[in-house]
Amino acid sequence: MEEKAFIQIARDFADICERSGLHGLLFQHYVLCRRRAWFHMNRVDYAHLDQRMQRGLALHDKSKPRDRSVEGLLGLAPDRIDWKNSIVIEAKGGGGAVSAVSAQTAFYALMLTSATGRQWRAINEIIEAKRRREVVVDIEMAQLMLDTAKKLEDLANAIEVPHEHSKPICSLCSYRYICGEV
Repeated sequence: MEEKAFIQIARDFADICERSGLHGLLFQHYVLCRRRAWFHMNRVDYAHLDQRMQRGLALHDKSKPRDRSVEGLLGLAPDRIDWKNSIVIEAKGGGGAVSAVSAQTAFYALMLTSATGRQWRAINEIIEAKRRREVVVDIEMAQLMLDTAKKLEDLANAIEVPHEHSKPICSLCSYRYICGEV
């Protein structure tokens, strides 16, 4: 029964994401900061000029390239997919912001679960540490992601930038120069 409930949550999640044009990186941003997610949704961007982001992108490009198994997945951009074992893999330069990175990878697993009708697993490949970290995508995570999708849908309709309190991550955020909260 839990598997059926999980798949239904994944389908409800996918419906919201497709209707609102939500993608994996938005979930990572939202976990870090609603303001950051709003900037990203509204194409207000500074990331390409940020040294940390440039370093991360270079590390990502030097790691294993996206494999052909992800070609043709409209709206999904994970780094690798193990179709035989139903595993989606997202590579990250470092292992920081675990919950944010996990949310992005869980997004892919839930979208693939919805599309295939079978439960997918998710793994983060941590490039610098040369290790893998499994993302637990269980019914609790699926419900959390569904709740977050609803919040992102509301955020997509927000006209004003949401207020956020300063957080430790602010000093490292690629949006820090345009945010106004630093």
